[in-house]
Amino acid sequence: MTVVNSFRAKLLHKKMSLALLSDDRYAALYTPPQRAAIAKHIPWTRKIREGHTTYAGKVVDLGDFVIAHRERLVLKPNDEYGGKGVVLGWTIDQHEWEQSFLAALASSYVVQERVDVPRYPFPVVLGQMHFLDLSIDHNPYLFWGSVSGCLARVSSSALLNVTAGAGSVVPTYVIAGGPVGARERSAARSDA
Repeated sequence: MTVVNSFRAKLLHKKMSLALLSDDRYAALYTPPQRAAIAKHIPWTRKIREGHTTYAGKVVDLGDFVIAHRERLVLKPNDEYGGKGVVLGWTIDQHEWEQSFLAALASSYVVQERVDVPRYPFPVVLGQMHFLDLSIDHNPYLFWGSVSGCLARVSSSALLNVTAGAGSVVPTYVIAGGPVGARERSAARSDA
């Protein structure tokens, strides 16, 4: 089986789309339920630029805010993948963060609030079996509007990315309950 994304999937690859969703300047474009979903699922994200923005309902100078809060921020290039160019503020010192911010200001970057990635114990065989606390990331596959599987990645690094050498793809199993909608699809087939 071969799966090819439609061209519209490229929009989701652009990190700037998250800034368009979370920036208060564009809130009027969305309905109240859409704004609630955005607030629940999209981290605070802004295009790196000079000027003011809002954070937690307050107007802030974006540059000053980014420089002062590296422990809770991430810099990401707008159009890259594989962890290329991602700078995790809490993993570097202040001088390196400031230099990264200046470089991002001269390019197409976003700044995003840190999202805590869950960590769970996983069995790992290194001569003998050990349990290591690893970060985990699930990415669902959608086919025709239904979840039909997922990619799961684990990593001991703060950057959960296989291409960057900081993670592994692991098999994912449904232990109980079966796939969502499987009973409904099965019943629809038997009715036909």
